[in-house]
Amino acid sequence: MKETSFDPIDLFLRSVREMPERPAVHVDGRSWTYAELDHLSQRIAAWCDAVCGDEQRVAVHGARTVLAYAGILGVLRSGRAYVPLHPDHPPLRWRSMLTRASVRTAIAPAQVHAQLREAGIDLLVDLDGLPSAAARSNVRGSREAYVMFTSGSTGEPKGVPVGREQVAAYLQHVCTTYAFSPEDRFTQFFALSFDLSVHDLFVCWGAGACLCVPPADGALQAMSFANEQAITVWFSVPSQVALLQRMRLLRPGPLPKVRQAFFCGEPLPLDLARAFCEAAPHAQVVNLYGPTETTIAITEQVVGPELTERVVPLGRPFPGHWARVRTGEALATSGEGELVLSGPQVNAGYLGQSSASFFEAGGQRWYATGDRVRMDPEGVLHFLGRVDEQVKLAGHRVEPGEIDAVLKPMLGDGTAVTVPVLRAGATELATFIDVEMDPVPLFAALRERLPAYMLPSRIIVVDRFPHGTHGKLDRKALIERATHG
Repeated sequence: MKETSFDPIDLFLRSVREMPERPAVHVDGRSWTYAELDHLSQRIAAWCDAVCGDEQRVAVHGARTVLAYAGILGVLRSGRAYVPLHPDHPPLRWRSMLTRASVRTAIAPAQVHAQLREAGIDLLVDLDGLPSAAARSNVRGSREAYVMFTSGSTGEPKGVPVGREQVAAYLQHVCTTYAFSPEDRFTQFFALSFDLSVHDLFVCWGAGACLCVPPADGALQAMSFANEQAITVWFSVPSQVALLQRMRLLRPGPLPKVRQAFFCGEPLPLDLARAFCEAAPHAQVVNLYGPTETTIAITEQVVGPELTERVVPLGRPFPGHWARVRTGEALATSGEGELVLSGPQVNAGYLGQSSASFFEAGGQRWYATGDRVRMDPEGVLHFLGRVDEQVKLAGHRVEPGEIDAVLKPMLGDGTAVTVPVLRAGATELATFIDVEMDPVPLFAALRERLPAYMLPSRIIVVDRFPHGTHGKLDRKALIERATHG
């Protein structure tokens, strides 16, 4: 292994070699050293080699156990890509994802094996079923690191395959720009099916630090968890801190050991960032931005006293990457428009489908984010909103059209329209239908196919949908009705 490699497995193995007895992960009440986690990942890699054959992807159930973390490492070191499954998502959604990713094997706790078989998995293993010793210790490379699924407007989740070179490009920047050490203790708030978790794992392990995994309800106990685990590196979505603020837990001074804090996944209000700075007075706070298609994050902005806007800017692209503002076919380096991005972190496209979001211009491959921004004369990006109906809920991308597509077969000739609504300072979804029917079976159908964060809080019946003067659906009128009745 070359010392200059930022491949995720190379980073982990460097820490194994240099500090085998240091804690690598604290999960489920126990710390596992780098040597222990390495040995377990070797056993998983040996199992993959024995049963997967030519299969290039393996599912990893994302329960908060050492099996999931070793599973990710084992799949990667076997030369395969992992497909994380959120433990709270319904089996029908798992099936859709697994079918699209051509996955037939999974690493998962025994208690969910029956559900996974229903979702189409043929070969399963847990800790008890692994080989007692690794059959080999060599590491195989691969082009693909993982496949993450995001909301899709067609009614099915959309797969985003991300290459190991793209992950390495991200890790190279973050690991060399910010100072981490083996004494650091990182949070791991993100679900493993959320690509920000890749930062948690491999930035931490690249530093030889300890990854601290909270219990399933860790978001509500984040402050006490951070203190109990002596957290020094914090990473979360802004809405997690906003929840702490609403609970009156974000007071000055309770996080004195946090020295580095990252936020991503949603716009970061400046007053919230300032409040976190008071809670963690020794922390440098950084706002990161990047869709899954651009590998974890691709722009950054340090929160400093010079900022005055209501929302913290997205900042500037990482070195070696490019941002432009698109209006029509023109790509500009200033002004307002849709943000498009290019560089080594931009992935190759979606799983099994083409998309106009990826395009060629000026000899480069670009990704159109759908985010509306302003690029100022200094090249700093400022978030203005969306050019479409996509919504962010707790950092997760939600296409309201996916909810509507699930309901459509149950409505006959009727229509469903889902809109975001701001209530009590938080965004929720409301779905309107123009058919008089009991909402109970509709909610049941949604729960069978969608994760909990995508479920609308209400289903509202209307006689007819409002339209503007040109016959276009008036979504603003629906939002107004859902907000004020």
